[in-house]
Amino acid sequence: MRLIADKNIPFLKGVLDPFFDVEYYSGSEITSEIVRSADALIIRTRTICDSNLLSGSNVKFIGSATIGFDHIDTNYCANNNITWVNAPGCNSAGVQQWVATALIHWADLNSTNLSGLTIGVVGVGNVGKKVVDLARVLGMKVLCCDPPRKRNEDLTDYVDFETVLRESDIITFHVPLNYEGVDRTFHMLNHHSIALCKPNVYIVNSSRGEVLNTEGLISFLESNPNAQVALDVWENEPNLSVELLRKTIIATPHIAGYSLEGKVMGTKMVIDSLSQFFNLGISPWLPSPNPLVEKIKLTNPTNIAAAIKSTYNILGDDLRNTFESFENLRNNYNYRRDFSGHTVDLYSKYSDYLKKIGFSVRTE
Repeated sequence: MRLIADKNIPFLKGVLDPFFDVEYYSGSEITSEIVRSADALIIRTRTICDSNLLSGSNVKFIGSATIGFDHIDTNYCANNNITWVNAPGCNSAGVQQWVATALIHWADLNSTNLSGLTIGVVGVGNVGKKVVDLARVLGMKVLCCDPPRKRNEDLTDYVDFETVLRESDIITFHVPLNYEGVDRTFHMLNHHSIALCKPNVYIVNSSRGEVLNTEGLISFLESNPNAQVALDVWENEPNLSVELLRKTIIATPHIAGYSLEGKVMGTKMVIDSLSQFFNLGISPWLPSPNPLVEKIKLTNPTNIAAAIKSTYNILGDDLRNTFESFENLRNNYNYRRDFSGHTVDLYSKYSDYLKKIGFSVRTE
């Protein structure tokens, strides 16, 4: 069998070679010509799996080692007997860590205390739930907004998007990218909706760039000099708006979820699914040696924010601090350890709070 794989998926090389004729490419290099005789694809978001890529091919299985799947035409796959999987939640702890440091950086920059502020969490799935836990540990008032969940689960304490816009000091987005339908998220923050926000709102986006309308966001920031924004995702990646880049307080190249733990889990979930689909017998899989066994020990932190900041220097990933291109930064990223890769002493004053947001607690 023939397998086409994204060469930038970590820990993958060599694992499937005993079972497939494997060829590795960068995600943007994978073309219809390359996949025509392939039985399976293992990809990331840069490979658009639609009729243009898949028509006339032998592909039976697509595995995306990513949390999102808007780059896969699921209807085409359903109509052409192609099984597809993604890796939901694999990098949720990494995104939680990115959001945590983005919040603390904003608070430091503005000499303010996060405790008591209102944060609107738009999208309360695998990532959003972790951000809700984080915000509560930081003493914030949380407004949860997730229309599909509210509709299907009768969550009476969830609020609508307009309430989030009007009442939140901080708004953070954790939604999938839907271009149509009742739960459309494409440009959900646009010229009209953003006008409902507080003039000093802090907007954080680590979901998909197209969730925010670039022109509308730029216009709002120009009219409201006390509003601020932190972005990890951008419209038209990797060709982002330089004008918007200059107006952010944090600008990273779609690496919010790039923790070592998240990358191991994303690769694991795809390999396990592929193994089960083709009856390879290598599931459950983990890399050997497992890089997650060794954890980073933290000395007793002076407070929760100090513990969080000690795990990740978010400004070290800011696009304005490097001459590297957007794609080079993503493809050659030095994966950081998320909260679960750090341990605090059981008897630390803050261990209970830190455990709630994913830190490991050592008992010895």
